Amino acid sequence: MVKKELFFAIFPVVLIIWLSNCATLTREKIVVEPRVSSYIRTWPIPEGVREGDNPYWTANMIKGEYLTDLMIAFALIDPKDGTSIFIPEYPEFDVWAEVAALKEKYPHLRVSFSVGGGSLEGLAGFSKMAANPAMRATFADNICAWLEDYNLDGVDVDWEYPVGAEWDDYHYPQDRKNYILLLKDIREATNRLGEKTGKRYLLSSAVPASWWFVQRNDARAAAKIVDYLKLMCYDYYGPWSKTSGHNANLYNNPADPAWGGWSTNQGLDVYFKDWIPMEKIMLGVAFYGRGWTGVEPGPNPETPGLFMPYKTSKAFNPDGALAYSEIKELLKPGSGFTRYWDDIGKAPWLYNGDIMLSYTDEQLIKLITDYAKEKKVGGVFVWEFGHDLDADLMKVLYENMQ
Repeated sequence: MVKKELFFAIFPVVLIIWLSNCATLTREKIVVEPRVSSYIRTWPIPEGVREGDNPYWTANMIKGEYLTDLMIAFALIDPKDGTSIFIPEYPEFDVWAEVAALKEKYPHLRVSFSVGGGSLEGLAGFSKMAANPAMRATFADNICAWLEDYNLDGVDVDWEYPVGAEWDDYHYPQDRKNYILLLKDIREATNRLGEKTGKRYLLSSAVPASWWFVQRNDARAAAKIVDYLKLMCYDYYGPWSKTSGHNANLYNNPADPAWGGWSTNQGLDVYFKDWIPMEKIMLGVAFYGRGWTGVEPGPNPETPGLFMPYKTSKAFNPDGALAYSEIKELLKPGSGFTRYWDDIGKAPWLYNGDIMLSYTDEQLIKLITDYAKEKKVGGVFVWEFGHDLDADLMKVLYENMQ
């Protein structure tokens, strides 16, 4: 009887302690560090931010205190065998030596590499390789070799795109299935490697913030395999557009002549309605702008140059894009440019009576990070660090995600 009474006296205390520990463990388990990631290019950086005559970035130029992840872009599929991967040769640039120095300087920093990219060279080889089980397996093994050899933490698949939009001639319907098979093979191979090394390797895939991708590809199946789908929330306007417009606005503006335009909010909503868990999504942030020349002011004095026809999209270089490190010069007094703000679409632009430049600034970044936290997405990522090596925008992005 004494033992029974003692049991009933002690049991509630033990139960409370046990439940308290469980609650603590549960809280620790669900706390997720805000992931702030950035791509970094392997080709020459803008001239204005170079160190001396070196045209490439170095480890001491990367401010890793504002990052949780860095992705080396881009590795390509070798056309010789269709399964090997390589980074185009730049004899003066030993990217892996810089990566090793970065990981030593910033032990917390997770460094991955990205395969593919938006160029035809980046696209080449995916469709043929993904359609062949043996080639997929070899490709996944080659990825694992890089992860182990270079002490990397993950891989990003930037296949643009498995099944493209209806106006795109470079993709095939069977890629819808093969894209998922490829992601599965990579996940299984990296899991096997993890059993050997004791690491869990990240797997992500870059996807457009567009309705057609979800319609033509199995984004829901992809989300079940990868850690993150990286929503490229930029390039809403560019050289392909009929008028000037916003490169990366948060919301759409009904005044946009392109059927009200597109926006990050609409892009995320497409994936939400496809039942993609929001914690599986990372929102992309553009550290560059796009410009057009020969742009008339238009009838509205409050929005000069916005949504107006233009003569050429090559305002600053062949693709019309300009790094934030170069945009900063246009923000200085005496540049001839005036800054404007679209309070409906939530986006800034510059205009000098002839050139309209859409870009991303601190005000937009604060709104994006507030939005990301409100929607409870998995984090944010940047294209790309080479556009902002002084980390003016990167610091704002990181601090506002905390």
